[in-house]
Amino acid sequence: MNAQEDAQETVTFAKEITFDILNSDIKVPPMPSNGSKLMSMAQEPLKKIDISEFCKLIEPDPGLFSMVLQLANSPFYRGVDEIVSLRSAITRIGLQEAINSVNLYFLQRFLPNLSELHGFSAKDYWAFSWACAMAGRRLGHPNLTTNTLPGELYIAGLLHGIGKLILAIHHSREFFMCIEKARTHERPLHTVFLDELGTTDNAIAAKLMTAWNLPSRICNAVQFYQDPYAAPKEHREIAGLTQFAYRIAAMSQIGNNGDGIFMDLESAWISEQPISPLSKKEFQKNVVEEILSTLGKKSESITGVSPPEKETPTESKLYLGNQQHLAASNNAGSKITKKGILGWIKSLFH
Repeated sequence: MNAQEDAQETVTFAKEITFDILNSDIKVPPMPSNGSKLMSMAQEPLKKIDISEFCKLIEPDPGLFSMVLQLANSPFYRGVDEIVSLRSAITRIGLQEAINSVNLYFLQRFLPNLSELHGFSAKDYWAFSWACAMAGRRLGHPNLTTNTLPGELYIAGLLHGIGKLILAIHHSREFFMCIEKARTHERPLHTVFLDELGTTDNAIAAKLMTAWNLPSRICNAVQFYQDPYAAPKEHREIAGLTQFAYRIAAMSQIGNNGDGIFMDLESAWISEQPISPLSKKEFQKNVVEEILSTLGKKSESITGVSPPEKETPTESKLYLGNQQHLAASNNAGSKITKKGILGWIKSLFH
């Protein structure tokens, strides 16, 4: 097959896969009513949530019930006595953590199973999604003066990668090819998808979320988190914060997002907004360190995946927005392995 035929085959496949996925020829189950209620609850401020209503959603479901008990008795939350009742479990881990974890577990169980692919497993996928969701929730804290609710960012972070999941399940050969190309050429995976498949995983995810009747703010956050400037103006902030959460999750090295590179924080949309506290380097550094510390402490108990011990990205894997940033990372590169992840983060803000 010559180069012209190769190119034509790529174009044809791109049209087919885009049509199949975006027009729902690939059957994805409708969102069950309890799933919609759980995700709606996660978006609400904690003071508006009725714990009795939450318990009513959990108690009839043995899987969700046992997950909450297991979490309450995990190493991170374990007390002197074993927890055996749902309300006691929620009291120990906290209502917010219970709601977050139930949504994570529900989606893991509800969405189709992912076959093991080299370098991309279901366990790592969900661990990364959890890290992104948790980072997003922290970025919605009132002290960051955002107009986005923490729960909206949590759901956006949790669902940001479902387009990858759909591609991995229904087009595993092409998905694996894109994963390999992203790593070989050290590129963001979504740009490889666009080149090879004619669509992106976030576009697929947004279409699926729209079909589930999720709020347009969250759908647009997922569709445009890789390029917040392209988002509708009223949804640019939530897309930008989701982008920032995604990059923090990548820095945590919890799970796997499939990218061939690490993307820096300095070139993120939120870092370029003068009115945001996160555009201030010292403030940003403190928030990022706090988030990474929390993720490191909770990850194993909640996702079963531990962050690597003092492992950090090598300088060849750092993706920085321009050559000036790249030079800065190269100057700091010799210090990365000695100082650990937090030391590496600090070097990026100098």
